[in-house]
Amino acid sequence: MNKSEWIDAFESIQGRKPTPQEFQEAMERQEFVDEVDTHCPKCKMDNPTGSPFCPNCGTKMDGSVNRVLDSAAGITGSIADKINAFTGGDGQVELKMRDLFSQAFKSHTRSEAESIFACGSATTTPLPEDISKEWPKPWYFVRVFGVLALTTIALYIMNVNFNNYNAFPGLIFVSSLAGAIPVLFFYFECNSPRNIDIMSVIEIFFLGGVLSLLLTLVIGTIFPGGTGELIPSMITGLVEEVGKVLATAYFIQKFKDKRYILNGLLIGGAVGAGFAVFETAGYIFQSALIPFNYEGIKTFLFNPNLSSPLSTAIIRGMLAFGGHVAWAAVTGAGLMMALKNQKVFSWNAIWSGESFRFLILVIVLHGLWDMDFVSLPVDNQGNLIATAEQISQAGMIRYIQYGSLAILVWIIILVIINRGLKEINAITKESNTLRINERGQ
Repeated sequence: MNKSEWIDAFESIQGRKPTPQEFQEAMERQEFVDEVDTHCPKCKMDNPTGSPFCPNCGTKMDGSVNRVLDSAAGITGSIADKINAFTGGDGQVELKMRDLFSQAFKSHTRSEAESIFACGSATTTPLPEDISKEWPKPWYFVRVFGVLALTTIALYIMNVNFNNYNAFPGLIFVSSLAGAIPVLFFYFECNSPRNIDIMSVIEIFFLGGVLSLLLTLVIGTIFPGGTGELIPSMITGLVEEVGKVLATAYFIQKFKDKRYILNGLLIGGAVGAGFAVFETAGYIFQSALIPFNYEGIKTFLFNPNLSSPLSTAIIRGMLAFGGHVAWAAVTGAGLMMALKNQKVFSWNAIWSGESFRFLILVIVLHGLWDMDFVSLPVDNQGNLIATAEQISQAGMIRYIQYGSLAILVWIIILVIINRGLKEINAITKESNTLRINERGQ
């Protein structure tokens, strides 16, 4: 007798439903067999052994983890759909994050790594109909991060354990690279058209980074911004994002045959990575200096204690993925969307359509990033008088602020990747139609 049959029999005899205690006692006396679904809630494979985890995919049999993941995916998908609609997209956004990172931590051969960089030439760029329409599966960016992280640790040991300050400039530069460069390689691997070579990316990284900083300084003299308060923070976001999108636009108009959305993501990301690395190197250097007044002249002394520069490098490196290298990639892709119906490049495209909408988004995100959501108390001279607990709470809120904004900008990037793949699908269908028509003629 199964559970349903036992309940029916109980109700017909007793004229009522069984209490939980009666039900439990009957089950302990084995008056009925409880029907349990032994199939995995994820992969549907049978699990007759009764193991709490699926022997095939490792999912919990009670589905508790799946429910949490499904809930998170639902929230993310809802946000993505709203962002997509705001920026001019249509239809539902399909986010395949599991596919996107499925190869990141698997073993790969040297030949696989070499094939990643075999692109961008006339012989290695695929035809439109041959471009992969699947979600990209980047993995090399993880190795890049590992190399830069190990190099940073080695340079730190040389500085601290051996007091070799000749290694300090190297520590500044390499630690600045450790956060932004892996993200840039991520964009490079996600560039499904494979029509931009690595040397072009390096060119954009250096020249685009310097150009965007120069433009930011020029625009900043006209519209001086700041951090902390709402208005100065938003002005800073406006100045820096306009500087980067102008630099990105220069390289987009230079590479006249690179007009895919994913090309814009890569070009903008390269500009943003250059901006982030040079800016971070400056902040690390400044944190190693101590202001000093000598006969009324303000100067700076080098502080051999590297705790402050190292903490600056770690914090900015960890947060780089959600900052300049992400914001500039978004505006670069937005500009490509605005240019899709224009055969000739137009600078006016920056301020129109999807480009302008994505630009507004990143300016707001940048401004919120620079804002202080919690103000710490100071005395009349401006000296901080906050308690250790207040400082700790403010720091926690700051990291929540950074984390939330980073997650949001990466949802935007996933939306862009989705639209980039839709664009490739549309181009492939158009190309196939033209080929069929040519054969028919």
